[in-house]
Amino acid sequence: MTATAADQLFRFGGFTLDLAMGTLRGVNEPLFLRPKAYALLSHLARNMGRVVPKSELMDVVWPGVYVTEDSLTQSVREIRKVLGDDMVRTVSKRGYMLAAEAQTAPEIGAQPVVAVVRFRNESGDPADEAMVDGFAEDLINGVARFGTVTVLARNSSFSFASFGRSEWSQIRARIGADYLVEGSLRRQGEHVVVAVSLVDIATARQLWGDRFQSQGDGLFAIEREIVEQIVSRLVTRVTNAGLEQASRKPVTSLAAYELLLRGFAMLRDPAQTDQRSAEILFEAAIAKDPGYGLAYTYLALVRALDGEFGRASDAVLQNARDLADKGLALSPDQPTGHRVQSLIRLYMREHEAAEQHMRIALQLNPYDADSIEQMGMLLTMRGRPLEALTWLARGIRIDPLHPHWYQFDRALALYMMGEYRQAADALELATRPAPWIRTRLAACYAQLGEMEKARRQITLIEEGDPFSPIDYALRGVPFENKADAEHLAEGVRLALGEIEPGQSTTTTM
Repeated sequence: MTATAADQLFRFGGFTLDLAMGTLRGVNEPLFLRPKAYALLSHLARNMGRVVPKSELMDVVWPGVYVTEDSLTQSVREIRKVLGDDMVRTVSKRGYMLAAEAQTAPEIGAQPVVAVVRFRNESGDPADEAMVDGFAEDLINGVARFGTVTVLARNSSFSFASFGRSEWSQIRARIGADYLVEGSLRRQGEHVVVAVSLVDIATARQLWGDRFQSQGDGLFAIEREIVEQIVSRLVTRVTNAGLEQASRKPVTSLAAYELLLRGFAMLRDPAQTDQRSAEILFEAAIAKDPGYGLAYTYLALVRALDGEFGRASDAVLQNARDLADKGLALSPDQPTGHRVQSLIRLYMREHEAAEQHMRIALQLNPYDADSIEQMGMLLTMRGRPLEALTWLARGIRIDPLHPHWYQFDRALALYMMGEYRQAADALELATRPAPWIRTRLAACYAQLGEMEKARRQITLIEEGDPFSPIDYALRGVPFENKADAEHLAEGVRLALGEIEPGQSTTTTM
């Protein structure tokens, strides 16, 4: 959907709605609606992708006049007759939504799909594992910055390790990669030796391979050279593709780099039970290298994760924001910095700033699965769940072996759309049943009328640490619109038995 600066022109699903001219056109001809139906469509278009409550529509279309809900239903029926039944969607117990797709996430089109698999640790020392994995992950991030190449996220590609060509076809069949980057890393004191190769999986042919040796922070020069070598061999397969210089500020201390990698590995643990240790490692990385922007970024993230955001105090979030600002000042070209800043601003309820940072992160790396997924989550919080599901689906396509939080965020978007069964199914994939996850699941089951399952989730919450499901629903999730918080709270109240099925507590409806 596109609009002029004055928000007077809307294009969706092959239709053009020009509010300045008062017209509605199909592909080849003008279309006609009666005044009330036209006013209703105009308001839905201005709120593209948002579930608009029935009461809001009636106030806008029939201001100061008492009409029954039948008048609204009649106008919706007229719009559907002209545009098609699928264009206006009814969301159970909530309202209506113009179900046209708004701005979309980048498509995975003709770009070659690359998987960087886990490198072999040739030294055999377990202490080097974080460094070996971190090196391969830096290659993922470096190659992904080129818009002509789609790189599968770590969670998918790292489920494989470097192995013989007889197993290469498994990667193509399981995660859809066209090319494979595999190799090994061995450290001997301050010396690091890296071997890497690029393979065309379809033909089982090695396109390029080389061996590199460095000392100290020369490891980062190796990363840049490998990225350039990989991309230079792939861009020739894409029309009008050009090789850009992969810029990354070198870290002055290899020790700081290792500390950051080990802390980051703890954050990626699904249980996230050792956040304090990760925080200590990030602080130590900064002490080793005070100019290491990414270390400030991850320190900001781990501090903001206190209480899983929803229960982090204003002071904690303010401190996290200041750290993220410093990280961006030191490394302005790092998309991770903007992604973390977006998350912090979201939980500070600064929704406009959160979206601005998220869009910058996507400009810097438009094919990063975590950024695409987080944009989906952000749009759900802003009241645009249909648009959110498009982004979430594409994040999952880039990372078919995605981490657990993708499904949690997808489940909330589905819940806000009234798709309670699909939302419950997604939440049941949880690997760590935290109280906030159980709260969302209880709300889903309660909305489905499956009260025994809903109550079971509430009971499991009550058996653990003190936690208020209602407080979480109303204040722990950073919705921009009060009606969305009330919608989640309604499911929680049903699960708690505070209201009866069919009894809505949403005051904006």
